[in-house]
Amino acid sequence: MTIQNDLPTLDDKLGWADELDRLAQRIQSCPTPHVLGIHGDWGSGKTSFMRQLQWRLGGEMPEDGSVATAGKFKSFREQKQLRKEIAIIWFDAWRYQNEPAPVVALLQEMRRQMAALPAVMEKMKKLGAVGFQTIYGQLERLSSAAKWIGMEGILPSAEQIQKSGERWEQQHHADTLPSDSLRDHLQQAIKQLLPDIERARVVVFIDDLDRCNPKAAFRLLEGLKIYLSVPNCVFVLGMNERIMVDAIQEEISAPEGTSQEELQLRAAHYLEKICTDINRLPLPHNPLKLLGQWLPDKNQAAILAAAVGDIACLPPNPRRVKALANQWAGFDRCLPSATGKEAEYRAASILIAAYIHQFHRDLWERWHFNPEFWGEIKAWCHGERSGNPPAWSQALLLTGSLLDAGDSFTTPTWRPSFSNPGDIRNFWIDALIRAYSEHLAAKDFVPLLRCRQAGTGGKP
Repeated sequence: MTIQNDLPTLDDKLGWADELDRLAQRIQSCPTPHVLGIHGDWGSGKTSFMRQLQWRLGGEMPEDGSVATAGKFKSFREQKQLRKEIAIIWFDAWRYQNEPAPVVALLQEMRRQMAALPAVMEKMKKLGAVGFQTIYGQLERLSSAAKWIGMEGILPSAEQIQKSGERWEQQHHADTLPSDSLRDHLQQAIKQLLPDIERARVVVFIDDLDRCNPKAAFRLLEGLKIYLSVPNCVFVLGMNERIMVDAIQEEISAPEGTSQEELQLRAAHYLEKICTDINRLPLPHNPLKLLGQWLPDKNQAAILAAAVGDIACLPPNPRRVKALANQWAGFDRCLPSATGKEAEYRAASILIAAYIHQFHRDLWERWHFNPEFWGEIKAWCHGERSGNPPAWSQALLLTGSLLDAGDSFTTPTWRPSFSNPGDIRNFWIDALIRAYSEHLAAKDFVPLLRCRQAGTGGKP
C-alpha cells in the first residue's frame, strides 16, 4: 500500500504550468525592488508552487529529500543561463520566528546561500585573482548589516536608522556602516555580488510566513519594508492572506474603540502597502480526478469516479484530497470486493467513511460508538434538522440548500449554496450522502466503523 507524503514536489499535478511561466517572466523583468505574494489557503500547495517557480528560475533543490521528486528532474538549457544571472535564496520564515528581529536571520541566510550560488561564483571568476577577496568582503557587509540590525531591533523611522548608523560608526571604526542609511549599504553589497548585467537580481523566496506567530510575521514584514526595499531585489512571499491579515491586526496600532471590521481593513491595507502584487493560487477544478491520481488501485479509482460522477463532494484542497487518498487505502481493506452497481455503493460508502474519519472527529466518534447515528447524519444532510439543528452540526455548513422539499411523489430539489470553497466549515460530502442515502443503511457501514485501525491501512 502506498501512503502519500506531504512533501512539496516539482511534479505539477495541478496544471500550474501557464501560471508558473507567467510569474517566472514577471520576476525576471519587473522593476525592482518588488514584493510578490503567493496566496493560498493552508494545504493549497503554496510551497510546491514556489518550489516549481524557483526551479523555473534556475534554482537548485535541496538534496536532503525535503522536496519530493527533485532528484528526477534534470536541469534544462535555460536554467544554466539563469543561474548565472539570478541569485535565488530560500528562507523558511517559521524556523526563525523566535528571533527578536527575523530580518537578521534572513540577512544571515542570504549571506550563507549567496556564497555558493552560481551567479556569485561566475562574477568571482571574471574578477580573477581579486575575486575571492572582493566577494568575501561584500558577503561580510551583509553580515555586518545583520549584526547592526540585531543590536537595534526593528526601527520605526528613517531618523532612528540615521542616529543608530552614526553610533555604529563611532563604536566600530574598523568596520563602519554608511551613516546615510543601511539600505544604501545593502544596496551596494548586493550590487557588487551580482553579475554586471542589467537583468541580474536576487530573488528571495520566503515560505511559511503564515505559520509564524503574529509578532514574528509582523516584524519580518517591517524588516522588509525598512531595510530590504533596495534595487535588484525581488521577494516572493508564500502566505495565507487571511491568516496574515489576522496576524497584522494583532500588531498594528489603532485608536481605542476601533471596530473589528475597521481593524481588518487597516491590516489589509498594511499588507497591500508592502505587497501590492498578490497572486492567488487557482483551486483545483476536479478534486475527484486528483484523488484518483493518488489512489493506489487505479481500478478502484475508476469505480469511484463512476460512483461520484459529477457530484461536487470533495474539498478543492490538494492536501486534504491527499489525506483522503491515504484514508481510502485503509478503509478499502475493511470491505469485501464487489462488482457492478454494488462496487459503486462500496466506493461511495468508503469515501463517506474516510471523509468523516479524516475531517470530523466529533461525528466519527459518535458514529463509531453507535452505527445508528448514520440516520442523524442523513437527516441533517437532507435538511430535516434545519429548524432545530443538532449541536454537533452547528459549526458545519451544508454545501447545498433545499430549494423545494417536494412531496411523496417528487424528489426534493437542491441547489449549491455558493459558500466560500476555502471555508473549513464546509461539509463537502453532504451531496454524496444525499445521492446514496436510499442505497446505504447503517448496517452497511458497520464493517468500516468496527474495522481495527480503520483509516490507517490496518487489516480488519
